[in-house]
Amino acid sequence: MLKPKTKELEKFAPWSLPAALLLLVGIVLARLELNPIITITISLGLVLLLLPKKLRWMLPLILFLLLGYARYTIWNMQANPVEAMTTNRQIQTLSGFSDGRYLKLENGAKLVISPNGALQRGKVEIEGYVFLPADKRNTGGFDYREYLRRRGIWGQVYVKKTLYLEEASPSIKERLQDGVIAGLDKKQAALMQAIILGIRDDLGSLREIFSKSGLAHILALSGLHVGILILALGFALKPLGLRRYPVLILILLGFIYIVGPSPSILRAGAMTIAALLSLWLGSGRIEVWSSLALSMIFTLLYNPSWLFGASFQLSYLAVIGLLIFTEPISKLLLGEQHSQLPWWSYKKIIIASVVTSLSAQMLTLPIVASSFGVLPIFNPIINIFAIPIALVLVPMGFLAGLLGLLSLPLAGLLNLFTAIFAEALINLAEFGSSLPLLTWGEISWLGYSHYFIGVFAFVLTALGYLKFQRALLIALVTASLSWFSALGGFSPEIVFFDVGQGDSSLIRLENRQEILIDGGGSPFSDFDVGKNIIAPALRGFGIDELELVLASHVDADHIEGLISLFDEIPVQQLVIGATKDDDPLFDALMASAARNNVKVVQVFKGQSITIGNVRLDFLNPPHNFYEKDNDNSLTFVLNYNDNPKAVFMGDLPISVEENLAFPKVDILMAGHHGSKSSTSSQILAATQPKHIVISYGRNSYGHPNGELMDRLEATGALIHETFKEGQVRIPLE
Repeated sequence: MLKPKTKELEKFAPWSLPAALLLLVGIVLARLELNPIITITISLGLVLLLLPKKLRWMLPLILFLLLGYARYTIWNMQANPVEAMTTNRQIQTLSGFSDGRYLKLENGAKLVISPNGALQRGKVEIEGYVFLPADKRNTGGFDYREYLRRRGIWGQVYVKKTLYLEEASPSIKERLQDGVIAGLDKKQAALMQAIILGIRDDLGSLREIFSKSGLAHILALSGLHVGILILALGFALKPLGLRRYPVLILILLGFIYIVGPSPSILRAGAMTIAALLSLWLGSGRIEVWSSLALSMIFTLLYNPSWLFGASFQLSYLAVIGLLIFTEPISKLLLGEQHSQLPWWSYKKIIIASVVTSLSAQMLTLPIVASSFGVLPIFNPIINIFAIPIALVLVPMGFLAGLLGLLSLPLAGLLNLFTAIFAEALINLAEFGSSLPLLTWGEISWLGYSHYFIGVFAFVLTALGYLKFQRALLIALVTASLSWFSALGGFSPEIVFFDVGQGDSSLIRLENRQEILIDGGGSPFSDFDVGKNIIAPALRGFGIDELELVLASHVDADHIEGLISLFDEIPVQQLVIGATKDDDPLFDALMASAARNNVKVVQVFKGQSITIGNVRLDFLNPPHNFYEKDNDNSLTFVLNYNDNPKAVFMGDLPISVEENLAFPKVDILMAGHHGSKSSTSSQILAATQPKHIVISYGRNSYGHPNGELMDRLEATGALIHETFKEGQVRIPLE
């Protein structure tokens, strides 16, 4: 029979741990807007009922539940100070202070400056308009609005014209940045300023490369960076004896002030400061669970909304995973000899790297999979080589920043060596990103429940409460339940993505067969819809390959996103209608298809394509193309189980609609984003749809047109607008 490690449990269960958990519960209850009186009464009753008498001393800690509830409620009640400015995009005159990334208005509200780099550091007066950042509009999307709000930023400002600029002297962060990047090329500089100062604006393609290779944690300032920095400085200041600890605390506080607070930095900083204080005062090493709990209390009181961000969750769950699983996994891989091997043993170094990576991922795996849509399965191996490089880069980069305060040429001289290691890390990340990835969809609350129940069984094993065989059995049962629930919950559907002023729709069928119609685009912007919206959405649905992609016609707002999408997601076949000679966009699409081995098939009126239970009957274009691109829009009827279900028209105008015969269907995608010149009364009478979808974004074309809306409303159909609703999902059955 297993003997629980009660002494170890007693070590990491002082008042701080239950207090942190109760604070967390209080914040969750406030988020759910549950009545605080009822919840606290129930909580008190459960505590009195379940706690043994010797633990009744913990009863006053219930106040932390109330504190968490109150703290989040107060934070959530904050009114947006710029909301009145965002009702319409009228040009306004604004003044405040710019740090290059954010504009702080005179009322104290902070706004993201758009486009990036439009303003220099200093006191400014500008003409521009304020707008709310995008929230989560599609599966796999990112809620940028909530992300910024958790950081005290209320909106974005688009700078049209700078009226006045009084340049301010460079901040200490900017001066350090100059030293960190001195003499480095663009990619190396972007990498170093990210891992030293948390500036990630210039990462570009490196962000995706490091994410796919499983090295995103190196780009984000975290306990790894703080630990390396303090260890290096502690070694350098060793001659000071005990006096080095207050010096290290001051340096760490200064570092946090310069880079700015974030969940991972505050967690690492609070734990490190607690440890340094303990060593300085001669108390020995502080108990790690206590310091972790105290840092959680401090962090959540500072900003309770961080609890619901991936940064906080990944930071704390990774540390908890390390504390629980490192020793058991080490014993499993090395046996009892793991504690006897010297630290410099190559065997111990390799195993330690793998164990560290596996332990940190035990609790973070579903969050990573759901947030990024992919799992880098070779991550533990890549980290064996990446972490030692980071151990060198962090102190070198910090030293280069300090040298830059004195002499940029001196910093550049040091960076001759930094560049070697930075390039090695970039090459390693590029290699890691080329390795196979496991595609994963967004995970529901049920999926999270199944996973953490299974993992909790292994937690009990690590603590000595449960045999490994039983834990494995529980994990297999929960995995099976998760798999069966996913199978039972799927229903064939059409998903109309919100891609702004453009079109992109997905047909999801049984047996993991999918058809994509168009990929959206941004004709007047460098924003890549295919890479930044469609690819994450497809991964969010767990799609690792598309059986069929249709390009309705050559307009940028329909096919531009497909060009980059082919580089992101494997595609079997591309269907096109009319071609267009000497068109750069169409040529780029064909080049992307050829580069990614996508078979291209041209179809005309009267032809059909069948995939699974779906048949696409094409009504347009004819063999003799029309002169105008919109007139040649690929128009088809989607038949599901031989029943007409939906009609897609692209940007087909009424003049061509009148020549086509449409059946009665359940779903109609309005033509040309709700233009007056499309979707006639005749087609509405013929199709008699139950659902009508209009795909459009903020525009100057007047879409959707008022007369058209009157026609649509007269049908009695349910009208869906992607601009208002975001992604629209309609079942096929």
